[in-house]
Amino acid sequence: MERYYKILGLSSDASMEEVKKAYRKLALQYHPDLKSGQEEVFKEIVQAYEMIKSHQQSTTERRGMSPEELERFYDLLKKAAAEKARAKAFERAARARKRKAEEQERSIRVGIYSFLGIILVAYFSYQGYFWFRDWQISRDPASGVATVIGVESHRMVYSFEVGDQTFEERQYVSGYRLIMLAPSGMPLRIGDQFRVHYNQANPGYNRIDPYTISSQTLDRYIDLASHAIRAYYLNPMDDEFKGISDQKAKCMALMIYSKYGIEGLVKCYHYNTNPLDHFSANRWNWTSFWEQEEVDKMRASCEIEIP
Repeated sequence: MERYYKILGLSSDASMEEVKKAYRKLALQYHPDLKSGQEEVFKEIVQAYEMIKSHQQSTTERRGMSPEELERFYDLLKKAAAEKARAKAFERAARARKRKAEEQERSIRVGIYSFLGIILVAYFSYQGYFWFRDWQISRDPASGVATVIGVESHRMVYSFEVGDQTFEERQYVSGYRLIMLAPSGMPLRIGDQFRVHYNQANPGYNRIDPYTISSQTLDRYIDLASHAIRAYYLNPMDDEFKGISDQKAKCMALMIYSKYGIEGLVKCYHYNTNPLDHFSANRWNWTSFWEQEEVDKMRASCEIEIP
């Protein structure tokens, strides 16, 4: 037992109160959670404290024991003290793992919130720009015709005239592969013309209206839609359908435009488009559009069967 007292820096006649004070001081000094901590020393301190405490509490039990019984008794005390020291070390490790997991969760939450915050700031900044632009246009509104003079990767280049001045602008557009799409969803081509709204005093504030287009651009859209309808019939599910004439396809495209506007032509053009390339109009929602009652009446008027 003297060795255990020495570990705590005490003499063998130290009281239990002195043992507790020495244990608390040394345990705090060598606790593994601290920078100055030493796990093995900490285990020895815990084991020494448990041995001394058990030894002092078992004074009555030891009376009358033979030397062999005392030896076995102290062996049991050592094992119990060693087990208690290991348990405390395991508790410390468990706490450390828990703290680490909590810190990781906290870091992940902070990362997610930061990411969402950046997205929200970017979104509202983006929307704020368009709101400010539209507000500027409304202060001194005017309109004209904008002509597409260039189609770049995800950029539409257009120009319009105000008096004797020509203004050239670039606007972001979506697209896939080599096809760039107007905001309406139809493919862009140099020469396409749209209505443009702008601030007369400062035409740098301007906005394209992709649904108000020139007759030449509308003719091109009609042709694209009719070609798509013909292509749909040239790839039938049933071999009995051998396709339809240009006249019937154009009749259908014109009737769809009269009922649904440019949005209807967009549906036709994207009848076979991958949903990842165009979300609002694609081959997934084409069938529901093509087989609805209103469109069925149009097909009957143009003498087109459902393939």
